[in-house]
Amino acid sequence: MRYKSCRLLEHGIYIYHDPGTQRLIAGHCCNSDHLNFNDRLYLYFDLKNEKLDWDYIFKQKRKLRENAKMGIYPSQCQGCFELTEREWDDEDYISHLTAGHIMKCNSRCIYCPTGRIKEWHEREQEYDIKPLVEDLIAKNLLRFDGSLRFVGGEPTLIKEFDWLTDLFSSHNVPEIYVPTSGIRLSKSLCNALEKVNSAAIVISVDSGRQETFQKIKGTRFYNVVLKNMKTYLSHSRKKDFVISKYILLPNYNDSHEEIDKWLKTCKNIGLVEVQFDAEHSVSSSEECENKHYINRTLKMLRYTEQSAKEYNIKVNSYLAFMNRAKAIYQQQIEKYNAVEDTIYENILDINEHELEKMVQDDKFSPKRRIKVEYTKQNQDKIMKLLRLGFDFDVTLNRFILDKYIIEILKTSNSTIMSKNPVIKLLIKILYLYQTCV
Repeated sequence: MRYKSCRLLEHGIYIYHDPGTQRLIAGHCCNSDHLNFNDRLYLYFDLKNEKLDWDYIFKQKRKLRENAKMGIYPSQCQGCFELTEREWDDEDYISHLTAGHIMKCNSRCIYCPTGRIKEWHEREQEYDIKPLVEDLIAKNLLRFDGSLRFVGGEPTLIKEFDWLTDLFSSHNVPEIYVPTSGIRLSKSLCNALEKVNSAAIVISVDSGRQETFQKIKGTRFYNVVLKNMKTYLSHSRKKDFVISKYILLPNYNDSHEEIDKWLKTCKNIGLVEVQFDAEHSVSSSEECENKHYINRTLKMLRYTEQSAKEYNIKVNSYLAFMNRAKAIYQQQIEKYNAVEDTIYENILDINEHELEKMVQDDKFSPKRRIKVEYTKQNQDKIMKLLRLGFDFDVTLNRFILDKYIIEILKTSNSTIMSKNPVIKLLIKILYLYQTCV
């Protein structure tokens, strides 16, 4: 019968270790994880103490199926990109498995709650889903015409990771998705990349150099990750199976210089697709328009998309396809494009703490510009304002070449000018040089 439904509601199972409650849970999908715990699309809330009953699971799925035929969906599914209209069957089986039953990780990413809490990222695996999968197979309830997906923790540290990957790839599963730190090279994943029709090995590198990588990831394995990405790429049937991800983090990697180095590194490795994301408080909050760095994030996304064209690299924005974030993102684009530049004077006189509070309270126009003469004395304050989403019309009365000038020059909405014809020429040459490197 043809109707709008979701492949995960129809035939998916999601096993997940929730870091907040420390419960092992089973549900339909992971797309409702942004909701409060009790509002999520879960079937079992404590698998360690409850016996998983397939009859119960399929009974719940049948209820959702009958409602979907009448156009009725769970409120949690509102606006989800997974809802599609097509011919659906009425059979009971699982063809989409998502495994996220581990918290242990070999990175200490500063943007990840697991990375910040030692007891979480060092927590050993407490549950093995191999018997669960074997039970599905024994009961003829598992089909391999869907997908195998992982979340974590670090998926490659799951004890049965290789077993699951080999099992599904040997049965020619069409799709495999693995977000990974890239530190551990998986031979089973290399083999899978040679077989599957569609794969996404997403590695959050977040930088184009060792120093930044170490600050964000908390490890020294930058070169190891790059080497492993090359290896995965060499085994991939298609180059877009391996994706480098860049999560924009305020005061760490939110500069054109960092993004340029990252894109250049991706090109050298041979990647053809990358993913751009924002720090969680920007990308997922319903109030993200009031955050410090929302305008900065949008500008850096546009800069990344433009710069990537020079390398023939496709940019897949996480902001643009997350269902809730997509609406917020589009709303911000429309709001941003609808306003005119607003010139602010004497803003350098405001102290940093008060300035941050004013930005937080949304006291400024989305398109905010400052006309200022650049000096050594005000360069730190200028960079602070640049990070807070301000643009500049900078006047140089004498030629200065430093990292701050380069950063302003590479900010597409800022300009540097001078009345001195020699300095104007030098600025033009510098700009042309920066666009070529």
